[in-house]
Parts: sequence; C-alpha cells; structure tokens
Amino acid sequence: MPVDDFIFGQGIYTPREAARLVGVTAQDILRWTRGSGSNEPLWHGHFQDLDDATEINFSDLIEARVVRALRKAGASMQAVRFALKLAKHKFSSEYPLSSLGFKTDGKEILIDALERDGELLSLSSRSPGQKVFKRIVSQSLNDLEYEDGEATLLRPRSTKTVVIDPKRSFGTPIIEEYGISTATLYSEFLRVKDTKIISKIYEIPKSVIQDAISFEKKLDLSNSRTNGKSSF
Repeated sequence: MPVDDFIFGQGIYTPREAARLVGVTAQDILRWTRGSGSNEPLWHGHFQDLDDATEINFSDLIEARVVRALRKAGASMQAVRFALKLAKHKFSSEYPLSSLGFKTDGKEILIDALERDGELLSLSSRSPGQKVFKRIVSQSLNDLEYEDGEATLLRPRSTKTVVIDPKRSFGTPIIEEYGISTATLYSEFLRVKDTKIISKIYEIPKSVIQDAISFEKKLDLSNSRTNGKSSF
C-alpha cells in the first residue's frame, strides 16, 4: 500500500489529542495501542509501523471510545481483551469494536467475554446485565456513520453542527458545513471574547460559533476530570 494511502484520509491524532476526544488520559491511549511493561497492547495503532509513531488514526480513536465505555462500566482489562479477541474472530476485522457488526451483536460478545472473566456479576449488581451491555454499545456507536461495515464519520451527540471526519482536516473536529475546525473558532473566542465579531470575520452564523465553543468547552471539562486518572 502506498504511504499516502496509509496516511491520508485516515485521521491523525497524537495521544494527547485522542485522549481529549475520548475522555481518557494520553497514557491510556499509549497503553492500549502500544502496551506497557509486560502488558501487551489491546491492538496496534495504525501508524506504529511508520518510524514507531505514537499517533493513531480514526479507527483507533473509535476503538478507544468503546474500550473507555467498557472500563467506565466496570469491565476489567481482561474482559476487554476477551471481547476484542472474540470480536476480531467473529467479524474478521482489525478494528472490531468500531465495526457495524459489533454495533449489532456487541451485547452478546460482551456477555460472553465477561462470563469468561467472572465479571458478569459485578456489572449485573448495578443494573440488569443485558441493559448495561446494550447501553454501552448504544452510547459508543450510535453517533457513527458506516461504509462497508466500518466506521467512517463521527457526529458527536453533544452538537448539531460538528463532525469528526478522517477525510477532512486530518480528522480534527470541524463545523461540517463550513469546514473550519472548532479549535480555531474556540481559540478566536478566547482571544476576542465576542462571538458576533467572530461570526463576521468567518461569515459563519453566531449560533454555529456558539455550538463550536460549547463543544470545545465540554472537551476541556471532560479532560480536566480525567487528567491524571488513568482507566487502564
């Protein structure tokens, strides 16, 4: 495969950028995609073969979202490994947790994985196990769009105007209609403190500017809560 095809259209995220979007720490991203000490990685990051790069791609990012949801629900890392192994075998996919197949059948895979690890009871004690698994899959994957069974675009639930599209702006969050990154608009807001001025400069409706700012603030809030609290 040509290097250009391996890079462009894939989305590129540093561990810190990915962590901010997923709601974990950069250390989590590195451990999940590269391993740590005697712990093998859950999967190998897409760009790892390019000069041992630590950056990850869009599919890696979505896998991390699902892992984060599993960990937040109380699943052990061993159970997560079981789930990945089962899903890879069932769907023959390098990124099984972000696949359309997992969105459809993920509940059964999680039940199987957790039963093998003896963790089913701990989840069921909080609420009925079936509902827990259904919610994990739903919350992690229902804001995704798919092509040929693979996730290709993320529409965050917290916003109506922002998308994360690996084929545009290297996968950074952008205003879908205008193609400008939310980080740029937020940076401008922090500088001038006036959405009306920003709206005139970029010729973007004020309501869209406000949506971008709200999106970035929520990322900052999530990041501040997660900072230093590894979920590995």
